[in-house]
Amino acid sequence: MDVINTTPDLVNIESIVQTINERGFIIVPNIITAEIADRARTLVHGYLEAEATEETRTVKTQRVGQLAVRHQLFRDLMCHPVVLAVWERFLGEDIFCSTWTANTAYPGYSSIHWHVDYPYWSLKSPWPPGNITGQTLWLLDDLTEDNGGTGVVPYSHHLGKPPEEPTTVWRSDGEIVNGRRGSVVFAHGAWYHTARPNITDRSRTVLLGMYLKHCFIPQEDMYGQLAKIENPSEMVKKMMGGNQHQPKNI
Repeated sequence: MDVINTTPDLVNIESIVQTINERGFIIVPNIITAEIADRARTLVHGYLEAEATEETRTVKTQRVGQLAVRHQLFRDLMCHPVVLAVWERFLGEDIFCSTWTANTAYPGYSSIHWHVDYPYWSLKSPWPPGNITGQTLWLLDDLTEDNGGTGVVPYSHHLGKPPEEPTTVWRSDGEIVNGRRGSVVFAHGAWYHTARPNITDRSRTVLLGMYLKHCFIPQEDMYGQLAKIENPSEMVKKMMGGNQHQPKNI
């Protein structure tokens, strides 16, 4: 199945990267078709149903991990040429995927938790300057104010420290990201963001792909997952840490 609806020559990569650097995030529509988004959503919901627990039913949110191992479609999305063009321009060509998961908020999900992404939450502030990591949100559902659309704080990636308490209430400087399924949100790894309550009667699902400089430790064991994939492409090998230095005892 061809996932390429938009190619790097059809979008302004420089403008996207400039906006990430300045504002902290940008939403780019129609990176994939609605049909491809629906196919990915169907796959994710199959995994959700098989892996649901009493805890996920109670908290009304569920994560699906190891997407690259599960289906070729997710490997294709992880290596989508527009996504790679953005992060190679933002971070450099020696990037790889640090974590690749799906996140679903079910009807009734009600939590807010402002946070930053890895590796920033593992670093003491003030954080080092420059670009370390970038977060990619694939919208597999239309994202709205009512169904758990991501809350963001513009320009927060410039602050160099994690969000202050209280982190569980809506901020006056927050915005809600809205977009159609098939769109992608590109964001600086240090942006303040949160899931929002889902007050609709339908779940909402996004894919979360973090891209990282090779000199950092990935959040997931992507290299271990790579060993489970039969005949991966060279790009899949690169994105899953196949070219990253593996430590040895001397």
